[in-house]
Amino acid sequence: MTEHALQVCCAAEGEYVLHTAAMLDSVMFQTEGRAHIHFLHGPGLPHPAAALLQRVVDAGGGRIRFHEIAPSRLAGLPVVEQFTAAMWYRIFLPDLLPNVDRVLYLDSDTIVADSLSPLWEIDLGDNYLGAVTNIFQRNHLQRPAELGLSGPGVYFNSGVLLMNLDLMRRDDCGAALCSYARAHAHELEWPDQDALNVMLGTRRLELHPRWNVMNSMFAFGAARRVFGRGALRDARRNPAIRHFEGPAGNKPWEPDSDVPLRELYIRHRVRLTSSVLDRQAAGVIDAA
Repeated sequence: MTEHALQVCCAAEGEYVLHTAAMLDSVMFQTEGRAHIHFLHGPGLPHPAAALLQRVVDAGGGRIRFHEIAPSRLAGLPVVEQFTAAMWYRIFLPDLLPNVDRVLYLDSDTIVADSLSPLWEIDLGDNYLGAVTNIFQRNHLQRPAELGLSGPGVYFNSGVLLMNLDLMRRDDCGAALCSYARAHAHELEWPDQDALNVMLGTRRLELHPRWNVMNSMFAFGAARRVFGRGALRDARRNPAIRHFEGPAGNKPWEPDSDVPLRELYIRHRVRLTSSVLDRQAAGVIDAA
């Protein structure tokens, strides 16, 4: 490996760039400028959006690199209405970052609330990635079985991934993910997450739930059975990464949102619209 800083990757399009900026502000705060950010985007990233992300990372003392994903790489990969093509960009990371052995991928609707060092230092061993087990609502409990997966806690959430790029490159996982997704395009409900689980799930290190504290951990009783009472309590009380997953009502930027720990997002969003960042943030809002 030639890169020694904490490597963080994210991807966004449209209005989600602004939420990504809030997430990156939280990363900068918790890493004290030691993070190297990789932002994945499609063609035509608006200048105000790039300027905002650059300013956030610069202000935090980190570095950011922009990686444009050509539309041709996405040919045949399924996209559903509630998600954009940006969900697929991360599967190209092993090739995009040939000199990086691991990267932490974060969804745009996450906020980092504690030091990332303990997560970054986890030994992934012979696993492709580390991730937190997903919690399903009742009407989705059958999803793992539909994908041919079996066993307790077999399906993980892909909003926070500690990715073993060295191993993924060696085994050409990017090509395998693309092939599977194209062949099963009409069977994938959460296209990228389903594909990642089927192709990489047997080589997944299960992470403590505090590394991906999802809305489902507060809403669904199944979380206690999956994680155990003690681990779930620790995750709720001391989240390291808060993930506001789910439909629009679960997003902390919605005016009527009352999701737990919404204030974590608001704290960093407010910083974007103050002092040196206000002009860039306004430009992103106008362009979305």
